Amino acid sequence: MKNLLYILGLSALQLTVTGQVRADETEPGEASRLLRQGEILPLTSILEMVRPVTGTHILEVEIEHEDFGLAYEIYFLDAEGRRREIYVDARTGEIMLQKLDY
Repeated sequence: MKNLLYILGLSALQLTVTGQVRADETEPGEASRLLRQGEILPLTSILEMVRPVTGTHILEVEIEHEDFGLAYEIYFLDAEGRRREIYVDARTGEIMLQKLDY
């Protein structure tokens, strides 16, 4: 019984943390609107710009609000097979941050 309560408690904590992390994501409608209005670059353009860094092993892409503005958050595998992520300014295509994704 103790183990079940412990597992349920961890699950609730995970849901809470996940909800907080996801709060900065843009809604699909907002991203579409910004793209149509020319306020952000299309994903295809962004991926071409960052290909020298990411290569071709893209795992996931999200659009999020960051301190510097709207960003494409791109997860990829590097040449050593490590999962990495970069944050790319959605308006300019400039890489703002790179890090290993643990």
